[in-house]
Amino acid sequence: MTLRPRLLAVAQARLGNRALAEDLVQDTWIRLETAQSDSGIANAAGFVSQVTKNGIRDHFRKERRRAEIDAEVQDLLWEQTDEVSAERAVMGRDMLARVQAALEELPEKTRRIFLLNRIDGVPHRKIAQRLEMSDEAVYYHIRRALEHLADLRDAMND
Repeated sequence: MTLRPRLLAVAQARLGNRALAEDLVQDTWIRLETAQSDSGIANAAGFVSQVTKNGIRDHFRKERRRAEIDAEVQDLLWEQTDEVSAERAVMGRDMLARVQAALEELPEKTRRIFLLNRIDGVPHRKIAQRLEMSDEAVYYHIRRALEHLADLRDAMND
């Protein structure tokens, strides 16, 4: 197809994406092949150009509709989660107090290692070096704290 480089350049300039432009030109070629077998086309170059332009227009229409749907979904999701009722605030404070109490129940070393890792973001290896212990021991303490918090969660859900 001698028009291919020109069509590809036009599509890429409008779409700003070479891969997308390649797909669109390929779709145009398929439509041309189908149309030629169904009926004779007097001006193949004009037909191909028009099909390419229509494909670009359709792409932008679909993208605009996807953006509208995404915005509607975001509005629905965030509208519900952004509103914090007084009841939810009280429940959150109660949950925080329970978690703090559960952490206080842990041995000092386990609590310290857990907080260093999960709150301060210190990696296992650095904690191990700082406290002069093995990576496995750090892992054990963190796992122990997580199991304790999981027990709390399970008790609250019962």
